[in-house]
Amino acid sequence: MALYAVDPEALSADDLINDLGRTIAERYALAEDELIREIALRAYRDVDLQAVLATATAADRAGYQYAIDRGRALANLAGHRAQALRELQAVALQVAGRIRDEGLAEDLINTATTRGEAEAAARLGMARRIPTFTTLNGSSTQATAQLALSLQSKLETLNQRITRYPADAYQRIVSLTSPNVLLGVQTQVLAQRTTVQRFLTEGITGFTDVSGRDWRIGTYAEMAGRTSVARAFNDAGIWRMQQSDVNLVTVQGSLSSCDKCAPWVGKILSTDGTTGTVTLPHATDDSMVTIVTEGTLDGARNAGLFHPNCSHKATAYLPGLSIPQADFKYDEAADLARERQREIEVQIRSAKRTLATSGDPVTAQRAKRKIAAKQAQLRDHLDATGRKRASYREQLHFADGGQVASSAGIRPRAAPAQLASA
Repeated sequence: MALYAVDPEALSADDLINDLGRTIAERYALAEDELIREIALRAYRDVDLQAVLATATAADRAGYQYAIDRGRALANLAGHRAQALRELQAVALQVAGRIRDEGLAEDLINTATTRGEAEAAARLGMARRIPTFTTLNGSSTQATAQLALSLQSKLETLNQRITRYPADAYQRIVSLTSPNVLLGVQTQVLAQRTTVQRFLTEGITGFTDVSGRDWRIGTYAEMAGRTSVARAFNDAGIWRMQQSDVNLVTVQGSLSSCDKCAPWVGKILSTDGTTGTVTLPHATDDSMVTIVTEGTLDGARNAGLFHPNCSHKATAYLPGLSIPQADFKYDEAADLARERQREIEVQIRSAKRTLATSGDPVTAQRAKRKIAAKQAQLRDHLDATGRKRASYREQLHFADGGQVASSAGIRPRAAPAQLASA
């Protein structure tokens, strides 16, 4: 079943890349929320059973009744843990299986490829002297399949982690919350609930990119999705250009470009190895145009352009017709403002996860106050910098489906309930 129904007139290429990346992030973050909810229900039940055991082993209990109470409490705790592990393993397999069946990687790459080729064809259609074609050539189809396979490989890493995480997390929680008879029962229960909540707030982590940066499952999925989608979009456009014997591109970017990408914005690059000064026919008349190519697209990529999470575009350069972005310079303040916004958004999501996994009213109220404070901090930052708010990035699962559908033409999926507070 197709997951996407993209209207080519509904959004820009930047929006397409962002929304497809957000869609895959949403899917994995929702899976994470579902698993954490299941773990939390059983972990807090484990703490309650440990409290019963602690009561049964109190110093003022002795004799026959003591043995009965303790034996019953131990049996209940052991039975609960065995059942919890079986149930969590089953849930994890079901969640991972549903994601695999959806074919996210193939759908995302095919959508991006189709849009990338269509946009390139439309741009080439502006030049009367350049012939256009209507089908992808064999090499581009093969490369598209390779991109889909590469993304699927990254997603499979997430799927495998999903199948292991619930049981591993539950066993870790059990080891962190073993009964301590030196503590009072009430103090022990509170301490253990705090431990459970703190552990669950961390979510599913352990994903590292090629630069050594650590990611959570949702942000890693978004990074992998956006990176692959952008590559598919750009490559499909380049293949379409090469079919029309156009081997020059210009890079488009935003004012908040990072220091790796900014030097290439507005530059003319070649896709066939040509560098330096070249003279080419005008795109619409019989004159000749002299231009300077700053290097090759592969060289720019090797220097950092199109890095993970990058959404810059390489569009066809049509001699005498295209006007590259001029006088573009790296704006460190804009780059830092973007990074600061992302940092505050992460803090808001962290506070919301604390609220979602809270095991007592006090922790919940503290989390609510922190959410309000961080949201106020974000508003102040946006007012000071003029940046736009991306509310979906403040949600635990990034979006509930409706927001994605409204901007990208993607059919919404129903979102599961929020994490239950135990």
